Amino acid sequence: MTKTIRQPVLLLVSTNSELIEATQQALAGTELLHLAEEQVSSRILSKAIVNTQPDVVLLDFENLKQPYFLVYKLAAEYPMFPSIAILPESKLEIADRVVQAGASAFVKFPFDSPAGLTTLISEYIQSPEPGVDRAAVSPAFSLSEHPTNTIAVFSPKGGTGCSTVATNFAIALHKTFKEDVLLLDGKHLFGHIALYLNLLSGNSITDLISQVGMLDQQLINQVVVKHKSGIHVLPSPNSVEGAQGITPEDLYSVLQDLHQVYPNIIIDVGSHLDENTVTYLDSSDRILLVLNPDLASMRDAKQFIKICENLSYPKEKIVAVLNQIGKKEEVKKEEIEKVLQMKIVGSIPTDEELALSCVNDGVPVIQKKPRHPISKAITDLVEEVDFIIQTGKSEQLENEAIEVTEDYYMPT
Repeated sequence: MTKTIRQPVLLLVSTNSELIEATQQALAGTELLHLAEEQVSSRILSKAIVNTQPDVVLLDFENLKQPYFLVYKLAAEYPMFPSIAILPESKLEIADRVVQAGASAFVKFPFDSPAGLTTLISEYIQSPEPGVDRAAVSPAFSLSEHPTNTIAVFSPKGGTGCSTVATNFAIALHKTFKEDVLLLDGKHLFGHIALYLNLLSGNSITDLISQVGMLDQQLINQVVVKHKSGIHVLPSPNSVEGAQGITPEDLYSVLQDLHQVYPNIIIDVGSHLDENTVTYLDSSDRILLVLNPDLASMRDAKQFIKICENLSYPKEKIVAVLNQIGKKEEVKKEEIEKVLQMKIVGSIPTDEELALSCVNDGVPVIQKKPRHPISKAITDLVEEVDFIIQTGKSEQLENEAIEVTEDYYMPT
């Protein structure tokens, strides 16, 4: 029986509708090339490659974030897929740098001619051996090969707004990248995520704990709750007995199963530090350290950073964010950075009246007032944290640390 030879597939990594349309028109004259019609960002590149198995990847250098990192990522992780950078005329001078970063070639946009584009692409499509089914020898990737982005939202001091930050961060992450997000209430006692989202459900993480070793995607989907914002939620236990029965070993096992289902997991860890909290922190790619611009919060944050060092966490695992800024007599951001030896990656303003209204209504601020400065700050934080995760960038400072003492900021 004769095997069907797979039509070569192109993956266009771009969010620019004009470029997408121009590429489609350029390929319209040939039946030899198939364009995978997906709007792909750098964040979901791995998932797109798994789904499309492209022969050539076209990279839009004008409208994508971190394009050099994207080229490097392709060359390092997927060397079997040649990439062609699409450069605007104003950026042709960077062509050599693009190739050095790992691109196989480059082409100018607007395209000089459709034939020129298709000819260039064809040069990088390897012809299969006679009688060989190309699809059969395509690399078989699994989504589980690509690590999830798990972020634990924690503050060593209570009252800093961890739950508010975690809830709005999860929704903003889903809105920004159009990916599935699981918001997990890691405060097994006194968790408030369900309250903040006005979710009336008896389901909780204990429903998964009781099925440890037998969890699959179908069972997980039956337990998690879908919020109208689009995110999935796993509330805290409904009883003290259920919360006290959770062990670090079972919790770790459940987290590993959740990692296989959700590409993004946000955990509201709260402010209590115990064995289960450490399990959440261990299982996270980043710890979003929430602090307020006051002395007590700053001192507790510094002590927590020391604990992280004792736990052998790499410095880049901790990402600091200031919440509830804008009050009188607050400690300056620059001073906090000196004390923590860490750059503050986000600053969220305060609005006590709005915060209280959001809690009472069960509607997060990013849904209630998407154009409010708090909503904008949360969205900016999502993009900044994503950049840090994608690049492995460390937010540590190199200056000498300042010791916080009892008389720090006291008048002399």
